[in-house]
Amino acid sequence: MKKVVILTILIFALEVLDNSMVPFFSVYGYYPSLLFLFVISYSIINDRWSALKVGLISGALQDLFFINGFGVNMLVNMLLCVLAGEIGRNLFKEKRLIPILTILGLTFFKGILVYIILYFIGIKVMLYSSVFVAIYSFVLAIFVYKPIYRLCQKPYMIKKWKF
Repeated sequence: MKKVVILTILIFALEVLDNSMVPFFSVYGYYPSLLFLFVISYSIINDRWSALKVGLISGALQDLFFINGFGVNMLVNMLLCVLAGEIGRNLFKEKRLIPILTILGLTFFKGILVYIILYFIGIKVMLYSSVFVAIYSFVLAIFVYKPIYRLCQKPYMIKKWKF
């Protein structure tokens, strides 16, 4: 129960920060999503079922502020979080390099997927912006991945099997 409460508070707080404070730290108009950075890191560290849940919830929250294509972020976040959970199954999660490079790749891939979906809907967006957002997320992930890893190693965050 404590895990659910902590994840809910973190997800809502990061969504509020994404829409209120993070745009003030933009570089040439580009800024990362702290919520997406958190859920991808969380998905790499945990299993794919937890990744599916946080992907759906985070995508739904991001879609509340994404006027042109409701449901796009929910679908893309869900798919990429499950993919991150699968990638994380084969990684040494305590090391930083490969998870951070995975975050870079998945953030760039999210930009491409959103571009493709919106293109078919008929909404024009700039594809090259995903490169800048991915690089910005990569830089932030260098500092954020380890604290997220430590949070996921707390006793109340680890799922224990009871027989």
